[in-house]
This record gives sequence, C-alpha cells and structure tokens, in this order.
Amino acid sequence: MSFWNRRKREPEAASEVQGSVSAHRRSSGNRRGFPLEVRLLAVDAREAGLSSREVGDLIGSCATTIDKWTRVYREEGLEGFSRQGANPGTRQLCNALRQKIEEYRKDNPEAGVRRIRDDLRRDECVAVSAEAVRKVVNDAGLGNPTPPSKRKPHEIRRFEREVPNAMWQIDIFTFELKRMYRVYLVGIIDDHSRYIVGHGLYRQQKAEAVLEVVKGAIGQWGAPREILSDNGRQFVAWHGKSEFQKVLCRQGVQHVRSAPQHPMTLGKIERFWKTLWAEFLSDAVFASFADARQRLDHWIGYYNHQRPHQGIDGACPADRFYGIAGDVEEALRQGCAENALQLALGQETRPPLYLLGKLGETDVRVTRKGEDIEIKLGDAVQEVIRMGRPYEVDSDGNYERRGTEDGLEIDDGRGAVPGGGDGAEGGGVDEGPMRNVWREPSDAEPGDGEGGACGDGGAGVEASWEEGEERGGEEDYGALEDAIVFGEGFEALEDEV
Repeated sequence: MSFWNRRKREPEAASEVQGSVSAHRRSSGNRRGFPLEVRLLAVDAREAGLSSREVGDLIGSCATTIDKWTRVYREEGLEGFSRQGANPGTRQLCNALRQKIEEYRKDNPEAGVRRIRDDLRRDECVAVSAEAVRKVVNDAGLGNPTPPSKRKPHEIRRFEREVPNAMWQIDIFTFELKRMYRVYLVGIIDDHSRYIVGHGLYRQQKAEAVLEVVKGAIGQWGAPREILSDNGRQFVAWHGKSEFQKVLCRQGVQHVRSAPQHPMTLGKIERFWKTLWAEFLSDAVFASFADARQRLDHWIGYYNHQRPHQGIDGACPADRFYGIAGDVEEALRQGCAENALQLALGQETRPPLYLLGKLGETDVRVTRKGEDIEIKLGDAVQEVIRMGRPYEVDSDGNYERRGTEDGLEIDDGRGAVPGGGDGAEGGGVDEGPMRNVWREPSDAEPGDGEGGACGDGGAGVEASWEEGEERGGEEDYGALEDAIVFGEGFEALEDEV
C-alpha cells in the first residue's frame, strides 16, 4: 500500500473514506461492525497524515479504534488485519435447519414464528429461537406483512390457577354446519392446563345440554373448586337459582360469574373457540350431525395431547393436566441436545421417544438413552432395552431376548444346557438337545447289584423293552407299561417298601 502525501491527497482520502462509510451505513443500518474496505481506507487516511480523531470523525468511530487498526496493520499485515472485527451476529444458521424452517412455513403458511419454534421442538427435537425463525422466514420471502399499528388497548388483568381442577371455564360456541343447520358446542376448559375436560355438540341451546356436559366432566375428572361462566340464561336465572347453580351447589362447587359485557374474563375458553374455528371448523365439511360429533372428538383429542400451546410455554394441555410437564420438558431437552450434534454433523435428526404415565401411585418413564431404551419405575431403572433385540417365545412358553450382531449369535447369559447340543460338553449330533438315558442302567449302590434300589426291576424293564421292540405297534407300549408296574421285580420292590 502506498502512503499518501497529506498536502496533495488529504482531501481525496477524506472524501473516499466518508463515501465508503456512508454507503456502509445505508446498507447495514445501526450495526457497529465496519467492513474490511472501510477499515483499510481508514488506515490509509491515517498513514497519509490525518489524525486519529479526524479519521474517527469521518467514519463515526473513536480515535482509540483508529489507533488499534493502524497498530494491527503495521504488526500483522493484511492477513492479521482481516481477522479483526469479527461480529458474532453474522453467524448464520446451518442449511439443514434453515431448510426445515422454510419447508414448515410453506406447508403451514398461517403458523407464526413461535408456533413453528414449538412444533419443531416437540415433533423433531430441534431447538431454535423465535427470532431465528423470523429471520429465516423473512429472508426467504415467506413472512407476513407488518400489520398496521393500533391504539394500545386497556391493560388486561391475567390470572391462572396453580393446579389442575382448581377452576373450570364453561361457555357455548355456535356455528353453522355447511349445507345443513346451526349447532351449539358446549365446552369446559381447565384454567391451569387448558385441557378440555368436557364438551358436547347439540342441536339446541338448552340448559339440559349444559348440565349433561357438566355432569359428565365431574363424573370423569371429579368436581373442581370453581366454575367460571358468563351470565347466559343457561347458567343464571333472573330470580332464585338456576338448575345449573343447584347442581354445582350439590357438588360443592363455587359458581363464579364474569362481569356483563366483559368476555375477557373467559379469555381461555374464548381463545380456544378461535383456535377451533381457525384450525378445524372453518374448512371442515361434515356428512351428518353424527359425523361432526365424531370428528370433533378426534380434533379435541389432538388439541389435548399433541398440539403445543403457546400459553403454557409450548407444552401440551395433557402434560400440565396430568402433571408430567417437567418430565416431558426434560425428555425434549435431551432430544434437542442430541439432534444439535446430528445437525452439526450434517446427519438426519431423530424424533423424540418418551412414554410417561403412572402405574397406581408409581411414576413410569420410558425414554431413549442414546441407542437404548430405559424403563424406570419411580427413580429406579428396571430395564435397559437394546434396540433390535426382540423377545422370542419357544414352544414351552419360555421367553428370552435373542438377536444377532455381525452374524454372531448373542449370548443371553443363561449358559449351555448340560448334555445338550454339540461340543465337548454336549451330546452327539444324534442325541439332540437332551440325552436319551432310557436304556442306560441306573447308578448302582453297594450291595444292590445291577438293579439298584429296585432289585431285579432293572432287568425286567430291559426285557420288556426288548420284547416290545420285537412286537412293535401300540401293543408294545401296553406291554412296557405292564412290565414296569407288574413285571419282574415288582414284588421285590413291594417287599422292600
């Protein structure tokens, strides 16, 4: 790099540096990092004779930074100078994760960035922030237009019960079945977990329909402490108590009513109606009223057990309702850590594997640990299952885990059967798995002779066996049985006994 003469080239250097900085500011907004060409021009201007303060004023930096750039360039040259100013904010997501986000956005154009984040985390164990999802979506041109700013609404007081079954919210939602008639959906949602504890679809909006849903929910899940409703005629009577309030009183449930013309109090059930309409009812066409009931049951099951809920940190309502949200979060965190390595290595990610529940009062957890599946009852590990080694049941009803690895049979730890199979300790090929000892003499004891404890019985049995071989057929077995029971040697045995 040639050094500039301050008298001749100072205006030229100053204008060139100022023009590059202006272009950088227009392209990068408020970012603090300076590109390499701007820093090189600043060093050129400093070497041409401008002071560090003057150069700093031109590019919008301090004199200390200009001195640092000049010192690094003089000591390490262009190679060392190009390593300076690395901005951690310029790190990009890996191509595999970017592709997953773009594909999900194309398949679900109505899903927001937080919904994409939660679904990727729960379905594929891929951890990514909502801001990273927003950046990928916007860079791919798949973002929604910015909504116009609105006047800030009145601040809403939010509440949530600490445990399930502390409060239920009940409401009625009406819609029209396409090409048919108007129907009414009664729904009850748990305030803590957002779990739909009861619902029912009816042709008419009557108090009997509400009572049927309430009684069914109480019979299945037990009575809550409170039930929150609006002031509809199905819940409140003008004079005295309604039938709904009487049923709650007999069950020991406190009835809480919202203020008139204030649906925000029932915000959780109202938000569920919006989700139900946007994700299911708006595009659904039902063949009949019974078909609508059946398909509605399936969708609510999906909502309770599979759909991540943004109001409860991406968990499913069933996770909170059954008290396993912490265990599910731990399983997902482990899966995300494993898949982060898979993505870094350019390999395919694996979906999560976990099964959580209760066996009486004991917690049951089935989770994946690397290539194995771990089964825990409470805090104790009961079994670790090796993938690819299923149980086999033999003809006698005994079961054991067998498998092959690299063409070799896996030893199940039981050891060989004495006298069975081939080898030095086993019998011959003709003897099979168990050795035939029928025709071999019994072990003799001192003073017994060859017949052992039975005297001459051994000879009688052997004679009957030879006689049966000569005759053959079914009569042979009858003669053999008579020889054993009443044959030679029987009287000696009887006398000895």
